[in-house]
Amino acid sequence: MKRQLKMRRTGITVISIIVGAAALLTGCGSDSSPAAGGTGTSAAMASKEPLKLSIMTLMYAEPPKADSDVQKKIEEYTNTKLDISWVPNSSYKDKVNVTIGSGELPKAMLVQNNKDSNILSAIRSGMFWEVGPYLSAYPNLSKMNKSVFDNIKVDGKIYGLYRARDLSTSGIIFRNDWLKTVGLSEPKTMDELYNILNAFTFNDPDKNGKQDTVGLTEEKVMDGFNTVASYMGAPNGWEVKDGKLSPDFLSPEYYEAMKFYKKLYDEKLIKQDFPVLNNQQKKDDINQGKAGAVISNMIDAAGYQATLTKTFPGADIDVVSRIKGPKGERTYGGQGYNSVFMFPKSSVKTEAELKQILGFYDKLSDQKMLDLLGWGIEGRHFKVEEGKPVFIDQKLQDTEVGSNYLQLQVAKYTAKTTGKETQLMEKYGKMIRDNEAIAVNNPSNPLDSSTQTTKGSELKQIIDDSRTKFVLGKLDEAGWKQAIEQWRKAGGDKVIEEFSAQYAKNAK
Repeated sequence: MKRQLKMRRTGITVISIIVGAAALLTGCGSDSSPAAGGTGTSAAMASKEPLKLSIMTLMYAEPPKADSDVQKKIEEYTNTKLDISWVPNSSYKDKVNVTIGSGELPKAMLVQNNKDSNILSAIRSGMFWEVGPYLSAYPNLSKMNKSVFDNIKVDGKIYGLYRARDLSTSGIIFRNDWLKTVGLSEPKTMDELYNILNAFTFNDPDKNGKQDTVGLTEEKVMDGFNTVASYMGAPNGWEVKDGKLSPDFLSPEYYEAMKFYKKLYDEKLIKQDFPVLNNQQKKDDINQGKAGAVISNMIDAAGYQATLTKTFPGADIDVVSRIKGPKGERTYGGQGYNSVFMFPKSSVKTEAELKQILGFYDKLSDQKMLDLLGWGIEGRHFKVEEGKPVFIDQKLQDTEVGSNYLQLQVAKYTAKTTGKETQLMEKYGKMIRDNEAIAVNNPSNPLDSSTQTTKGSELKQIIDDSRTKFVLGKLDEAGWKQAIEQWRKAGGDKVIEEFSAQYAKNAK
């Protein structure tokens, strides 16, 4: 690895893809010396003494050892000594609440929702540093999406670093081999999508002589509904009407999307027991050859392809994400982030120390670190084929790196150097990038409402339960309208009022 590229420690900007790939080969191999990494070295990280940095963050597997090779490489490159408290994702929110209550705070703490009432109270009491004024000094942090920073603002100010995510990843994953069997092409309209789901259900797409398949699989939270609703022209969560915020379910397009789902259910084109299924059971329907399509994160397509071909050698997975509706091509947009790193003033005593910590996160966004956290260590987690990285054992990388150390990263997890990809991976990767231009965003993302904070879950349950009942035929249009009135009286009108007031304030 060292022989492939020696990068000088001069902060040279890497602009060539070829040089970038070579940086991966150097950065993730045995050479752990600091390299240019495409950003240079910030003044805040120039101190010779390692920064002692305590961090509380979540994990999805077993906690790694503090002397792991991955942590050693991070510490050497960023000139830090890390003290990381790893907390299981399932209990993370409770741990945050307990930690804030104890007053014994780490220097950097991951917060999953910075609009929770206790977090808002803590911010407004002066517990956390405002970081917005400092970001321009850091090569990587200064390039983070300003619209996403707007989404995490509290009272117009930035109190942390968001963990970036792609804005639009949802699409329709389907059995392309089934599509060929039934003689249809990939859908471009809602009518064509309906015809495919009908054929997948009734035209024996697996050619076993039995009617034992279904067009679409879904789960109890109706994960694919928002994507379908966006295709049909509905808002994302909320919309601005006459200068005020209005929830998506008041729109006629949302109601049309419910009618579409009801049609699928009535005609048995969707799994009939979807209201009791979870995400894994939904995946099993595809992997076991029971269902022909699922609406979810397109990144899942590669996993479906790999699993299916073990049981069904001729299986061919494909994706589509642009379905033309009455308002043209649209797709559901996310918030652009998942969780926020925040910095308590009780632990970070000085502005100078805050700048050092921001420098750590800036260095962690250098390409060398993105590749370490995205690919792992060469020879153990990945190898190089045809000049590109490919996993040796992705499960091992997930366990030792992705499920824990990757949670430290604020850049997108897709920011690592592009590896050896299949045609399918290249296709949905391009879709995810291109779809940012047509993603429908939620205008309430930058807003907060005390009523939404305290009653949001209860209010959401009213609508979600009523939507499912409508799809199942247990609720008619009159019943749906009654559910909306129930939502209004339970606090929904107050949420509209509070969101609208803050929207008007921010617009000034």
